[in-house]
Parts: sequence; structure tokens; C-alpha cells
Amino acid sequence: MRRVRIEPRPDWRAIVSAQGLVYCETLHPDGEVRPYWDDGTYYAFTPEEVRDLERVSAELFAMCIDAGDRIIEHGLWREMGIPEHAVERIIETWHSEPPSVIGRFDLRYDGRSPPKLLEFNADTPTSLVESAVVQWNWLEDRFPEADQWNEIHDRLLHAWRRQIPVGSLIHFAHTTAERSGEDMMNTVYLQDTAAQAGYETAALAVEDIGWHPLLGFVDPSERHIERIFKLYPWEWMVEEEFARHCLDWMGPGVTSTLWVEPIYKMLWSNKGLLPVLWELFPGHPNLLPAYFDSPRDMTAFVRKPLLSREGQNVQIFAPHDGVFLETGGGYGAEGFVYQGFAPAPAFDGPNHAVLGIWMVDGEPAGLGMRESEGLITDNLSRFVPHLIELEGPKDV
Repeated sequence: MRRVRIEPRPDWRAIVSAQGLVYCETLHPDGEVRPYWDDGTYYAFTPEEVRDLERVSAELFAMCIDAGDRIIEHGLWREMGIPEHAVERIIETWHSEPPSVIGRFDLRYDGRSPPKLLEFNADTPTSLVESAVVQWNWLEDRFPEADQWNEIHDRLLHAWRRQIPVGSLIHFAHTTAERSGEDMMNTVYLQDTAAQAGYETAALAVEDIGWHPLLGFVDPSERHIERIFKLYPWEWMVEEEFARHCLDWMGPGVTSTLWVEPIYKMLWSNKGLLPVLWELFPGHPNLLPAYFDSPRDMTAFVRKPLLSREGQNVQIFAPHDGVFLETGGGYGAEGFVYQGFAPAPAFDGPNHAVLGIWMVDGEPAGLGMRESEGLITDNLSRFVPHLIELEGPKDV
């Protein structure tokens, strides 16, 4: 695994925007606009490294299934901040296994030591457009003879066909509260994969989902919503005005609604998954120590809110390394977990890389990489494409 600098394409902004990455730049707190898509850098992996990442991701997914069983069997709802009124449906969907399409493991990896799980973005993962489409087109443009770990698109087509009856109408929804266009374009891309797989699709905003006393959930045209993908977190949904309708009218049926991703993803998109995994698999080479109540005997740790996003309200305490960091945000009231401190490796200066392994239909499907200048990966991180070197490293 190595980081390589190259000359950016002169028209890269127009290219990636046309491919759906309308959020290719980021406004930083200092008022400067900087690239989100890094066209002047890539990461190179060996085939052996990719095979190892694929193996580890499949094993982690199987371990997460065991962790879901443990959470349900031991009733760890309070520890995970999951409201009681959502429990029945979580258990029901866990056992009935309604359609589930995507998730993303975030891993710490430097190409030398074993990959370590940082968290599982199982409910509303983003960076799908750049992972599945933009970096593949970058590869064909810049390195057409190279390869890439990227089966995401084809696996999505297969996932829809395997899990949804042919001829179904699938609605796709995202929130209009997110202004960058990221949620919209990730949802539009998934809608396009469903259309390519042969389904009728319809788009709407989460805020435009309506309720009809006879038809159940409806779109603005008052069509019943039978199946819907929503890029909107379950922890928000179960606390909103129509939560009871959502929970009572869930699943297959004439006026019921089937939600993708399913509500059991609350077991995995919660940082409480991490201490459950550590309890089940203590000392596992691909896990970091993690606990609910305190850092225990860890002298360096990261405190994470159960439900935080984009690095908000994260605290790093690593006195031997001289690291004391804390970010702001609106999370933490739901509780915290404490995870062993394993800083993302820095390449070529302060470029801390985190690997995002895409799981599609429960199988490893591809890799997307983000970099941050600091130790906490937040909404100012950069996306960096990758390739697989089929021969030894070459000077570029």
C-alpha cells in the first residue's frame, strides 16, 4: 500500500461533476474552498493486500451477525440507546431478513499490520458515487491497463434483482435538509442502479412522504409506497411524528411499507456494536478493544457517541503520544463507547487515510478511501481513488 502523487487532469472538476460528484469541493472553516475529490493522488495496493481486505471484511460481517444475535438475546437496548418502542420491529426484521442492500466498514490499515475495524456505517453510508462510479472512470481515463477493487455497480444490480420481486415500484428518498447535494446524488445513483436492474422507480424527498389513513404511506401523487429506499437514519425516524405508523405498517402487505435499509440496521449503525464485538471476540486481530462504560485499562482511547456522524463529538485521549483532541457537535446525550486508540496511518505528510469497504448484499464489493489532515475523519476529508498494481511499483 503506497500513496502516489500525479498531475491532476486540467478539467477534473467538470469531469467528476458530470459523473455525479456535484460536491467535488468543500468549504473549510477558514473560508477557503478545497477539493473533496483528489485528482492528483492515488493509493496503490497489491493483489495480496486486496485479497486480505476482502477476506477480513467478509469475516467482520459474519461477526456482526453474531453481535446482532447477542444484542437481541441479552436485551442490550439501554446500553445502545435504542428506544423501547423500536425493539419489537428490530427483532422481527432481524429474523425475517427483509431486503438489505448496502453498508460500509471503515477500517484502519497501513499495508503492514492487520486491518482494524473503526465502525460500521450500516444504515446510511455515503461516498457511494465516488466509490462506484467516479474512481472507476478515473481509472479507465488515467490507468486503463490497471485494475481496481470495484465490483460495486454490478453487485448492486444483482442485489436488487435477488431481493425485490420483478415488476415492483421502488421509491427512493433523501432529506432536503442536506444542502451539499451528497445525499441527493447518492440516492439518485442507487435509483439508477435499480432502474438498470429493470425496476420502475420514483424519487421524492423524505419530507414529502405523506400519510393516508387507508393507503398508508404515500408519495406526493398519493401512490402507496410499497417499497422505499431511504437515505435517512432510523434513529431519527423512530422519534418522529409518524414513527408509530412506520412501525405498525411495516413489511409486505397491501398497505404496508417495506423500508430499505431495514430497521434492524439500528443494531449495526450504532457504535455500541463495537464493545459487543469485543466481548464476543476478545483479542481478535481485526478489532480494537471497546467498552460501553469506561475506558477500563486502556491508557489511550477514543470516546465516540453511540450515534455520531462525520466525526462529531469525538474525543481522543492519548497522553503518551501527546494527543488530546475533541470535536464539537450535537451528539453524546445518547451515550458513548470507548475504543482503543489506533490512529489512521499518515502517508506523505499529514494525510491520514481511512479505508471504506463497501458491503453489497452482505458481500465485500469494493474500496473507497478518504484522507484527513487530522486524526479525526470528518466532513472536511478528501476522497482519493485507488488502483491495484498487477506488477511491482513503478515510478510515476
